Amino acid sequence: MRDPRDFRPAERAPRADTASADPFMPFEDALRARLPSREEVLREAKAQSVQRRLRRYQGVAAVCVALCAGLWAWNPVLRERTVVVAAGAPRAWTARDGTVVALDSRSSLTMQMRLRSRDLRLNAGQVVLNVAADWRPLNVRVGDTVIRDIGTVFRVRRGDGGAQVAVLEGRVQVSNPAGQAELGAGQALDLETLRPLPASVAGLERETAWREGRLRFDGAPLSEVLAQLSHYRTAPVRWAGRPVVGPEPRLSGEYRIRDIESLIDSLPVILSLRIERRPDGVVLVSSR
Repeated sequence: MRDPRDFRPAERAPRADTASADPFMPFEDALRARLPSREEVLREAKAQSVQRRLRRYQGVAAVCVALCAGLWAWNPVLRERTVVVAAGAPRAWTARDGTVVALDSRSSLTMQMRLRSRDLRLNAGQVVLNVAADWRPLNVRVGDTVIRDIGTVFRVRRGDGGAQVAVLEGRVQVSNPAGQAELGAGQALDLETLRPLPASVAGLERETAWREGRLRFDGAPLSEVLAQLSHYRTAPVRWAGRPVVGPEPRLSGEYRIRDIESLIDSLPVILSLRIERRPDGVVLVSSR
């Protein structure tokens, strides 16, 4: 009788484990070969982030450039100041840019520091400017006329009889609807017609002696003297006599503006005149 152990199942030969084999593996390998790696994806994402930031910065820069260009073209006012000098002594000061400004009695001046220019507007009276060098040009406006400095000491006057500019040193350019002109030292111009006016450096120095608190007369006719005296008083000095027969009395000399009252009192001695002071401050002058 055979041993039951002889009926044990025969051992089978090992075979490939088909259950553990992945049938999609070839497809995954092919797909992985076609897709970028993780490192490549990260590099691409980083590059795109840098490009987005660069485009954003470029957009901001373009806006800033456009804004700066607009501001430059607009030339906005950064600072503004208006100075008014009433009847009496003139006033002089040095502006922030180093320009020396002398403003005469009964004068008004508006000063504007703009982004790319220095603009002054003479509202009334007379101003003398000793212009400091600066990258911003200096312009003086009188009505429709623009006076541009070219390294200059010049005077601008505006009154009932019109406006004029006169150059003591350097040159200025003048432009208005009537045309353009350029002036040098010792020249003067009517600002409405751009017509040259008689002038000289010596005469202009004499006429602008008020900057030093003085009045200088060199054979000035009496009518001019009385007008100058009235300019520096709150009440006028008037001729009250009969029309002068013969040559008009003339005055020469240098006098301090603060001593105008003493000069008035001395007129009867200097020019053989008669004066009358009224309670309201008006002075009447007549011949003896």
